[in-house]
Amino acid sequence: MNYIFMVIFCVALALFLFLSLIAYLITSSGKKIPKKDKDVAAVKQKKAKRVFDTNLDNMIAAAADPNLSDSDLQELVKLYVATHKLGSKTSKELDDSAKKKLEFVASLASNMNASPQTVSLLNKELKKISASYKKEIDAYEQMGLAKRKIKEEQ
Repeated sequence: MNYIFMVIFCVALALFLFLSLIAYLITSSGKKIPKKDKDVAAVKQKKAKRVFDTNLDNMIAAAADPNLSDSDLQELVKLYVATHKLGSKTSKELDDSAKKKLEFVASLASNMNASPQTVSLLNKELKKISASYKKEIDAYEQMGLAKRKIKEEQ
């Protein structure tokens, strides 16, 4: 009697495992890409690198664009530093060209999506290539941060 019970128990266990395996294969066969991987693929498509125009006015407008992500803004900073040089300061007064170039600093600093690291990156890189404008770079950054604070309060 004990022997028959063991045989029935083993057959039932084997049948249960077999049916479980079949159910698993049926439910998982329709999922070629897990949902998590689909989300990652969608994000990668959205985060395809943007191509920015090197025209100064367009770069200033892009730096103020609230739709850009922080990584987009970092790419914009790198492009700006590579394409727009402040040069050497010749007098205490800023010329119009330098003011226009420094507007980019204020525009980026005022963008709500720009992280402190991105703003700091721009500040640090500009000071490396245009050491004579250190005070002006800091001043324009502070103006941008003040505009940002005003936006946050509204």
